[in-house]
Amino acid sequence: MKIYDLIIIGGGPAAMSAGIYAARRKMRTAIIAQAFGGQMNASYVIENYLGPYGTPGPDLAKKFIWHLNVYKKDLDIKEGETVKKISGCETFEKTVITDKGEYKTKSIIIATGKIERKLDIKGAEEFERKGVTYCATCDAPLFKDKTVAVVGAGDSGIDTVDQLTHYASKIYWLNKYEQPKGTQVNVARTLMENPKVEYFPQCLPKEIKGDKFVGSLVCEDLATKEEREIEVQGIFVEIGMTPKIDFINGCLKMNEAGEVIVDHRTCATSVPGIFAAGDVADTKHKQIVVAAGQGAIAALSVAEYLKNNNYN
Repeated sequence: MKIYDLIIIGGGPAAMSAGIYAARRKMRTAIIAQAFGGQMNASYVIENYLGPYGTPGPDLAKKFIWHLNVYKKDLDIKEGETVKKISGCETFEKTVITDKGEYKTKSIIIATGKIERKLDIKGAEEFERKGVTYCATCDAPLFKDKTVAVVGAGDSGIDTVDQLTHYASKIYWLNKYEQPKGTQVNVARTLMENPKVEYFPQCLPKEIKGDKFVGSLVCEDLATKEEREIEVQGIFVEIGMTPKIDFINGCLKMNEAGEVIVDHRTCATSVPGIFAAGDVADTKHKQIVVAAGQGAIAALSVAEYLKNNNYN
């Protein structure tokens, strides 16, 4: 069986950056991903990545993918595969098991990012894709001239409300805190002055009702404990993300948030030969530029690891 120097798991900016650096260092590398682009594909517009200011997220993702494919002759790109397990964590040669095969490798970079946290109330699962959505970039145009609710007021929630002002006729904006969170607070204040937007601070969703599709949302005022039911045709959920690491099976040290603990100088994890980069790692700031930088650090650290262990 072929033994790789490195297997990169993931398809976001950290994984693609790691792939480019690994290819340039001529390491025998495979990159395994269900799909490429990561959270960029669900971003309306990206204004804080150096260079391409104001680029729609999917367009920036395409640029990253194009750049990765420049090096495809030096990479085994395995798109459409799902990693199920890593075995042999305690050995120098590890095995990455996917739904399509098994691959031997001397090192691993985990760069799987995070996935949307699901809304855990009555009706949320029943009406998912029937008015309940977790992707404004994908679905906002479907709610033109409709009444919608947005649950969540961090940067993702702010971005979602911003997108919906171009489509929906009315937006109820629910936040369990009194004020919006995140780095786009000034944007949030502007949005709260938009006549389309009605802001509900200290408010939690309790139940989603409807027939075949979403018809209303029951929410509770945390200050008064009163409940109210608002008629909506769509509910956009932005309540955070959770690390995508179900395949690790307890072999790595994690923090309370379920993120992989790394040495931030090298992106090394608690297991020799396994590195982590991007949103899946215990990095304080979750940004595209940070993830891409960590991907580069992780790949360069792998090269040093292989050299120090006489693998090259």
